[in-house]
Amino acid sequence: MIKPGLQVILFLAIRSIQRHALSSFIAIFSISMAGGLVLSTWKINQETRRAFHISTSGFDAVLGARGSKLQIILNSLFHLEDSPGNLTWEQYELIKSNRGVKEAYPIAVGDNYLGYRLVGTEPDLFEKHEWNPGRSYEVKPGGRIFSSMAKEALVGSFVADQIGLKPGDQFHPYHGLDFKEENKHEDIYVVVGILEPTGTPTDRVIWIPIKGIQLMEGHDPTMAHSLSAVLLKLKGAAGFSLHTKYNKQGNVATLAWPVASTLSSFFDKFSWFQKVLELVAGLVAIIGFFIIILSLRTSMNEKKREFAILRCLGASRMVVTSIVLFQSLTLALLGGVGGVAFHYLLNLISFSIIRENTGVMMNSVSFDPMIFYLFGSVLVLGLISGVFPSFQAYKNELSENLKIIS
Repeated sequence: MIKPGLQVILFLAIRSIQRHALSSFIAIFSISMAGGLVLSTWKINQETRRAFHISTSGFDAVLGARGSKLQIILNSLFHLEDSPGNLTWEQYELIKSNRGVKEAYPIAVGDNYLGYRLVGTEPDLFEKHEWNPGRSYEVKPGGRIFSSMAKEALVGSFVADQIGLKPGDQFHPYHGLDFKEENKHEDIYVVVGILEPTGTPTDRVIWIPIKGIQLMEGHDPTMAHSLSAVLLKLKGAAGFSLHTKYNKQGNVATLAWPVASTLSSFFDKFSWFQKVLELVAGLVAIIGFFIIILSLRTSMNEKKREFAILRCLGASRMVVTSIVLFQSLTLALLGGVGGVAFHYLLNLISFSIIRENTGVMMNSVSFDPMIFYLFGSVLVLGLISGVFPSFQAYKNELSENLKIIS
């Protein structure tokens, strides 16, 4: 008499999966795709919000030309988009002297080198500012920060890695934000330092003195005292009074404040995309659900006689039912494992693309508690999909399945 234990039940369930390898693989792959999409959609959304919020380089606000707050932030802090216009040097001096302003750094944009932006600013940005609480900018050994009146450059770590710039190298800037060979300036800049990585958009920029941008050969001489924006670190609740002064009473500049709130509203505009991905993942999960049912039914039809023989050897109806349920749960469990693997692969690719295009560093391998929900969901899915086939196995009559087929 056979008294199958858990080990035997598992062995028979796994062997059945192996015998129906193609349908089992499709079921596992479908569940993996669904689980991976759900996890990645959640992770990319959460991690992108978090990473962009901590990648503002320690600034609370940005003063820019009259225009969109979001455009000013993306252009000034993330080095994306075009500048909405220019400010005068007097406007920079005015806000710098405001009692509510703790730090103010002017920046000027409009040139590139091989597609990487040149941003003009003052050396103080790298000497005094903390890009994260308690963390100041550091230059790799053998380098230094540029001088304010020299044709020198401080290169972000990402740029240096991509195009191989190192201290002592020389280059010609190119006019405009897009690289075009015919737009080369006559000026020659010398690389004097490489910044240590920060995981912020600072890494994707070549930094030069602001006078270098303003007085660059070929630029309009009338713009020699203009700038693109002012990066601000505020004191206490100064943002409210400055917001009123520039955004409600003035008409020549825009204060992009608060930065975090503006970025949140930007991400909220793409919430529909997350819902679409979740819908796709749900549909894929349903497909996987039906594939498991079909796979189990096929297995049941082919193994009716085997189950009948097992029962003749002493296996109860419950044992036969358990084999079918374990088969279903095993498929779901393997799908869950595949979903986690697929999730990490998607994150690795997505975060790499975001890093390359924005300079924002995101952690693609951090553990997410959502993984527990994924495993719980797929096990429930496996259990439900195995109920009907296992009920069939339970109902099967011993005499019918032992008939000799002529």
